[in-house]
Amino acid sequence: MLPEWAKLLIGLAAIIGAGVAGALFTWAYVEVALLVIAVLGACAVAFVADQWPRRFRWRCPVLSLDDQPRLRELVADAARIAGFDAVPKVHVSAWAEVRGDRTRRGRPVLLVGLPLLVAADGAELHTLMVRELLAARRWSWHERWAVHLFLAHHPDWSWLGEATALLRKELWAETRSIVGSERFAAGMRAELLLAGAFGWHVARYVAPFSSKGGAADAYESFLWKIQMDGLLTRVRPEPALPDAAAEIDQGAVVGDGVVLMPVPSGVLSKVPSALAIRLGKVISHKMLGRGGFALGAKPYRMADVPAEVWARIGEYQRENVLDAAAKLLGRQATDLDVVELVVAGRAGEFEWWHKEQPCPHPTPGVCVLLPLFDVALRRRGYVHERTFAQRELVGPLGDRIDLVEIAAKAERGEPYGILLGGLMAGRDPDADASRLAAESLAGGDPTGWFERLYAESASGDAIVPWDSRSPHFLLTEWARSGRGRALVVGAGLGDDAEHLAGLGYGTVAFDVSESAVRLAGERFPGSEVRYQVADLLAPPAEWRHAFDLVVEIMTVQALPEPLHGKAIAAVAEFVRPGGTLLVIASGREEGGPAFAPPWPLTPSEIGAFATGGLETGKVEDLRDGEHHRWRATFHRPE
Repeated sequence: MLPEWAKLLIGLAAIIGAGVAGALFTWAYVEVALLVIAVLGACAVAFVADQWPRRFRWRCPVLSLDDQPRLRELVADAARIAGFDAVPKVHVSAWAEVRGDRTRRGRPVLLVGLPLLVAADGAELHTLMVRELLAARRWSWHERWAVHLFLAHHPDWSWLGEATALLRKELWAETRSIVGSERFAAGMRAELLLAGAFGWHVARYVAPFSSKGGAADAYESFLWKIQMDGLLTRVRPEPALPDAAAEIDQGAVVGDGVVLMPVPSGVLSKVPSALAIRLGKVISHKMLGRGGFALGAKPYRMADVPAEVWARIGEYQRENVLDAAAKLLGRQATDLDVVELVVAGRAGEFEWWHKEQPCPHPTPGVCVLLPLFDVALRRRGYVHERTFAQRELVGPLGDRIDLVEIAAKAERGEPYGILLGGLMAGRDPDADASRLAAESLAGGDPTGWFERLYAESASGDAIVPWDSRSPHFLLTEWARSGRGRALVVGAGLGDDAEHLAGLGYGTVAFDVSESAVRLAGERFPGSEVRYQVADLLAPPAEWRHAFDLVVEIMTVQALPEPLHGKAIAAVAEFVRPGGTLLVIASGREEGGPAFAPPWPLTPSEIGAFATGGLETGKVEDLRDGEHHRWRATFHRPE
């Protein structure tokens, strides 16, 4: 109930009084008296340093209306409507809020949040100021104090909500009668949306770096998210008050999680940089609690934070999700465990820090999955093109991925095109394959690393990065029920082969790795697929022209480029007259870089499958925002 300056003076008086008393008591011992004075002097300095940033005028500086004619007009008109003769003094808050008060002499005072000043339009802000100035005029000081206390603590203090419910409803009714029902609902809705959006923005972008100091671009980046990234069309805030939903048609705000709101223009002609820096410091102090950041900390720009630092934030979020999944499962969890839980509809059961934040993601499942896909792609060389659009990534070959789209596919149980692998805690899923491939190639053995990789994966010492435990999504989209014999090249752990067998094909699947063949048999006991160890570069002679359908998915590209021609010719030889070859591979342009392994196939290499009598069918150059891939068919005439 006391103002900050009063608390500061009372605290200093107590410390200085204790110091004087201690000095007088020990004056006979000069050294002790000096020590007492020095210690309590240090206490006084520490107390002031702790309390100074909590002063209202530091946290909420005055905004001169002389430089803001549009805002002055809105403030003056709101005061006139509320029954005040004087133009209110305007203090600026770091948060998306509007509060009204009056001094002991009766002069009105407004506290307006900078997020509202930069993002709410004039009519919405005018409505909120009218509401708060009416409260300042109608309510006594203890009624204003009770309502504001409830706003800060309403989840825990329901009794206070009951005590102040009539005050709020009367205020809302009076405001509605003055500005009209439609404008009143629009103003309340804007306050809710902007408060939720800014709260999420702070939690997502500012909070991880609060110890660095104040973020100088906290409001600049927030406005960018609204104007350029559609934040207000996606955010799903909670009601500001338990009984506010009916007043603002809450179903139109949250409902299915999509809010359509025009891009706001704001009422500030320009945000002073000094104001943005000061309020950025206020946000960081709030995030850190009483300690605050170091005295020597300087303002920084989030846009200048290095990419590797942002990557560590993603790793931390992923660890939180895995810990939450482990609590649900009662054991250590993997990325694929999280996907299975989300598909099963259990995303709402995850207890992690982000659950309590307003969220722009369409569902809790997408929210849970996002950190997993983010980390998996970063480890494969993907980067964020724009700092404040972290869900969008660009790959080494220029392909673009929207994490929200992929997470939504995964939540629906659809193929999502990213290989999460198995247990990946703290490990790069491509590291084992790259290491073993380099060792094998250095020894002159271009295929031996496959056996080592699968053997080590069986013991938990390595990760097979392409093991998604599901058939390739480009195969499932293409394949239909059929008859005849099918051959799967480089079958790995058998998912593609089992899919073809389920469609009615008599399927043979081979791999150069004995461990892969053994593991596939263990995964699918009693399977109708005939798994066999064979080398693509020296296949069994009886397989020549023996299969109605041959499926080659990313096996040729796993071999060094000098071997591509021989491997392509071998694959083409498997197709019988009247048969079909399906090729699925990662793609790159002619002469384009390859981050090996694998060595993605060029257009000319795809065309080279039309050899030995095969004719080209349909070649699809797929660039769907997730990857650059080929899906091509070839036919051998009867």
